[in-house]
Amino acid sequence: MAGFTPFTNNYSDMSDQNGYQFEFRCDICGSGYRSEFERSNLGTASNLLSGASNLIGGLWGASSAANTAQSLTDRGARDAALQKASTEIMAKFKQCPRDHRWVDDNCWNEERGLCVNDAPKMASEMEAERASVALNQMRDAMQQTKQFLGDTSTRNTMCTSCGKPVGSAKFCPSCGTAVAMTKCASCGADLAGGAKFCGSCGTPVASA
Repeated sequence: MAGFTPFTNNYSDMSDQNGYQFEFRCDICGSGYRSEFERSNLGTASNLLSGASNLIGGLWGASSAANTAQSLTDRGARDAALQKASTEIMAKFKQCPRDHRWVDDNCWNEERGLCVNDAPKMASEMEAERASVALNQMRDAMQQTKQFLGDTSTRNTMCTSCGKPVGSAKFCPSCGTAVAMTKCASCGADLAGGAKFCGSCGTPVASA
């Protein structure tokens, strides 16, 4: 619209005395886009005049002209560059009507018409939750099948009567059956109940 420059709070002004450039970011993930650098004719003129001022010692008002040209670079030309960049890049963003964040496609839930902070994508959330459940199940299974590796203070033997873990107890805490530890015929280490191989040296356990 004539006379107005679009403004959002999700951009950074990277312009300098040579031209204009703006960086627009997603308010959630921080990813974004940078506008193409647009060289300023006024900035170029300012640099030329500044050089002339240095060469001729400021004669004929060259220094004053350079300062004037430099100040002009921050007027209408910058606003026009911002409007152009905003028109081109802001089309890649959507503003959440609930929290007013500007977000890109990755952080926008098209089905719900909201950003993912307000309406998470259910398919992604379900996959993440499924992975979390599978990981917890794996950890539980590993804890239940942990075998005695020679340290009697941390062994996790299984009761030969009920199959429940008894740790280093002499009697099964579940059924009261006495835990009888057998010895490895090769190295003499204690063998867990039902073990087929010695946890210390790997020697097969002879069947009774």
